[in-house]
Amino acid sequence: MKKIIAYCYSLLLLYCLLTSSFVLAQTPSLSSVASSSPTVVVDKDIQQLKDKIANKVSEIRKENNKAISGFVLNIDGNNMKLDNTGDVNQVKFDDTLTKAFKVLGTTKKEIKTNDITKGDYAIVSGVVVDNVITANVVLIDENFLVDSGKITEINKDTYNIKVLTSDKNTYSLDIETGTKQYLINIKTLVREVIGFSKLKEGDMVHFVVKKTSEQKNNDYSGVKILIIPQEYFIK
Repeated sequence: MKKIIAYCYSLLLLYCLLTSSFVLAQTPSLSSVASSSPTVVVDKDIQQLKDKIANKVSEIRKENNKAISGFVLNIDGNNMKLDNTGDVNQVKFDDTLTKAFKVLGTTKKEIKTNDITKGDYAIVSGVVVDNVITANVVLIDENFLVDSGKITEINKDTYNIKVLTSDKNTYSLDIETGTKQYLINIKTLVREVIGFSKLKEGDMVHFVVKKTSEQKNNDYSGVKILIIPQEYFIK
């Protein structure tokens, strides 16, 4: 940001010098009043310089513009910290610039930055300087994980299943009363609503879970699961 300010300041100084030189060169003679061509030329040069300044500032801002996301670790006034694993996790709010929204399905509602709380999932876009991002826009949303794998274990007492994905990650999914459970009928290929008793080890499962800041060790509550029976692949 200091480089941007210094660059803009130097160009602004040049603009002022050009302007002042033009004013000092003016004389109240009739010939200068009668002829407007020097004014037109100088005004055109000044406008070109102003355009170059604006374009350069825009280029610099684009180069430094970035988007990060993560759960809010803490928020204090105009400063917020995310658990983002990248280099940038410090967020700064600008009272005149920053806009914050809460995503509600397919719509969003504008909120105040002081409505953001610890544990919220935030997506932030803005200009990064010295590993601090000054937020232009902050979106508060829910963070979902979508994956698939094979059921390797079923616990009928705790209504829990273990799923091994193709990249060798093991997920523990709690099937709760609110979990939407479906199964593909291998004869009709129609999706059917099922209960926990229909799940079998070896079946393929596509699942959706909601990630929160408290999640650990790949343990999640299932939001939605879709079962493809193993018989489908061996028929």
